[in-house]
Amino acid sequence: MNFPEPLKQGDKVFLVCTSSPIFEEDIEKCKEVVKNLDFEPVLGESLFENIGGYMAGTPEIRAKDLHRAFSDGEIKGIFCVKGGFSASQLLDKLDYELIKKNPKVFVGYSDVTNLSIAFNQKCNLGVFHGPMVKSNMFNDFNEFTKKSFFNALDKKKDEKWLFENPIDEKTGAEKETSLLYKKDFENKKINGELTGGNLSIIVTTLGTDYEIDTKGKIFFIEEIEEEISRIDRMMTHLKYAGKFEDCNAVLLGNFAGCENTYGENYELMDFLKDFFKDYEKPVIYGLESGHEKPDLVTMPMGAKCTLKINENKNEIYFEK
Repeated sequence: MNFPEPLKQGDKVFLVCTSSPIFEEDIEKCKEVVKNLDFEPVLGESLFENIGGYMAGTPEIRAKDLHRAFSDGEIKGIFCVKGGFSASQLLDKLDYELIKKNPKVFVGYSDVTNLSIAFNQKCNLGVFHGPMVKSNMFNDFNEFTKKSFFNALDKKKDEKWLFENPIDEKTGAEKETSLLYKKDFENKKINGELTGGNLSIIVTTLGTDYEIDTKGKIFFIEEIEEEISRIDRMMTHLKYAGKFEDCNAVLLGNFAGCENTYGENYELMDFLKDFFKDYEKPVIYGLESGHEKPDLVTMPMGAKCTLKINENKNEIYFEK
């Protein structure tokens, strides 16, 4: 997997809305927050477009933005401004050979998941499930999220680093990740390339030319504001598609606002324990990566991932 060189102070960074639009008054704020990170913002046409309230311009405009960003030698990184809806419209309009030949730092999550999967699989490009400009840098860019973001971006090839959760304010210690079922996984090391992202988007790739490949990989999943019943349906779909059978392990990020409004005494953890009770591969939950604010661990999608499962602590390592 090809991870581009880390960004440097003063580098040009392209801002793009691959999914939903932003308000006109947000544009200057986008420029300001990126300048405050010591980068020079370059604005895509998509920041000025709005179709139907959920599209930042036509698919052609958004694809043109990405082509411009990847082909411009002065631009070193691409930051998605926000998620939303409709990034999937770009998948059949992108020049994947152009992207493959011009690797750039690419950051985004949520609806951007389908682009990240496509860039991993079609372009051999490592990308970052990390903070987006409007979604995370306006009001919620706390020190932990910023540190995790730059830590992931700054790592060089063959340099390993340890996944770190934020500090739990109640205990004063790092929030723990845990095995859903201990079974016989203790004192084992499990390896695989990191893949995944937002559950709803991952499911939409099935049966297409952009279908997620989990074979031999570490499968990361997160979600926001979906009923437990819908999560059940989507996870079952992935199960029938063989995605859990294919992967080496599952990592569960946060599931912000995912509740059961249909009945009491059956919440997310109840469902997850039922779903994975007969699963013979490790499932680790409690990763603070996803839509829950303000803490967001940046995940290097496409990186080598190693799980070291011990009796008292699980360790997750990444390597570009």
